[in-house]
Amino acid sequence: MRKSRKSEKTIELHEFYVIRSASGSLPPLCAECSTDGGFMVTPEQAAVIARVPLRVIFRWVELGAIHFIEGTDGSLAICLSSLPATGTQLKEL
Repeated sequence: MRKSRKSEKTIELHEFYVIRSASGSLPPLCAECSTDGGFMVTPEQAAVIARVPLRVIFRWVELGAIHFIEGTDGSLAICLSSLPATGTQLKEL
């Protein structure tokens, strides 16, 4: 009779995103977050990072589930720190 062997491997993934602006300056920081990295990005960038459709980002904004600021020109900026890690926790809201 032949014995089977089992081995276990652990894979750890780290992701980082490079966000570039046309002006070359750093994005603004979130006033509501006390943690580092509360950078504000466009809704399009937030959707890519959270891996959700843009429509879900706007739904989260309407529900107040994520931090955001609205500019005087109607532009919207989303706080990276307030986004769910995978986009699944709030997706059903």
